[in-house]
Amino acid sequence: MSLLFNARRAKCVKLFFPVLKHISTNNNQRAIALPNLKRCLIISMGYVWSNRKNSAKSIIFGFSLLGLVGLKAIDANRQLFDYTIEKGILYLQNDDYNAFEQTLHEALEIANDLNNVNGITHVYDVLANGAFMNKEYEKAKDLFTKVVIRLIDQGYPKDDLNILHFNLQITKIYEIQEKYKNSEDGYIYCLQHLEKKLKIHPENKNILDLYANTLNVYGRFLKKQKEIKLAKVSFKKAYIISVKLNGKISENNVILLNVLGTLYFAEGNLNKAILYFTKAIDIGQHLPKMQSFAVVHINIAHTYLRLGMLEKAEENCEKALKNAKIHSYFRAKKEAEICLAKINNAMKKRQIGQVRK
Repeated sequence: MSLLFNARRAKCVKLFFPVLKHISTNNNQRAIALPNLKRCLIISMGYVWSNRKNSAKSIIFGFSLLGLVGLKAIDANRQLFDYTIEKGILYLQNDDYNAFEQTLHEALEIANDLNNVNGITHVYDVLANGAFMNKEYEKAKDLFTKVVIRLIDQGYPKDDLNILHFNLQITKIYEIQEKYKNSEDGYIYCLQHLEKKLKIHPENKNILDLYANTLNVYGRFLKKQKEIKLAKVSFKKAYIISVKLNGKISENNVILLNVLGTLYFAEGNLNKAILYFTKAIDIGQHLPKMQSFAVVHINIAHTYLRLGMLEKAEENCEKALKNAKIHSYFRAKKEAEICLAKINNAMKKRQIGQVRK
């Protein structure tokens, strides 16, 4: 018996850590500690997703074992179990954590009464995710650890994709708690096991998906630690895999290219930054529903501004403003307006300088 690392779960796992790390206002949403970036480029995934709090709460439960519980003996009990889980998730989506937790414990009682091992594990999984959402990180870590122990006790190997996935969640909690040595060890552990798997199954989409997500999260960790060169390597690998899995036209590709652009900006390599932002724009223009696309135009505008290419900067800021208005993305609209004000100020100074000459 094994748990299936299904396509829906694999798809959702790409979004989990970048989204949730930055949902709360006390997790450095706007910027990462890099020189000269805090007031310029919009590089945080939290910025990209900050207006999607409710959708993020739905995404998180794509990881849990829903549908894999295996309550086959009595169909009514299976329905009751699923209904109770879904009711608990709705409570969490409505910010009623106490009702969520109480309802999940009711589901746990159902699974215990039926002596259903997978059902019990599933409840702990969802409870762990809920605790994470409620920023009860120590409780979440304990619950995720309990899930891992249960799976190992059931005979799952330590390099099983499900177990590596849960290890990644625990690792992210260590990072949030600023236990950076533990988190770095955790990321490297997951990457090493996934790389071993890929040597045997290089085309396995589930392995590739989790590997790309781990590279993405590890890259953000490295960026936070100001390990810019290593972060670039991680993001470039993630981008290559993303193209392989999703094709060229993908929101995920736009996000990764945007992050790479900000890293080159941080190094002062503005021409290379322009190259990556331009690639992101070339893809994003084919994604009219991408709500965060204005971010890339704002970033490239700041880079052109730094290069003194004011007309190019103005053109991109105006595009960002237009896109932000279309998607009612008010934070990006504000940033675009600030960017335009800086450009207009620079243009006035240039005109004054030309008159004096």
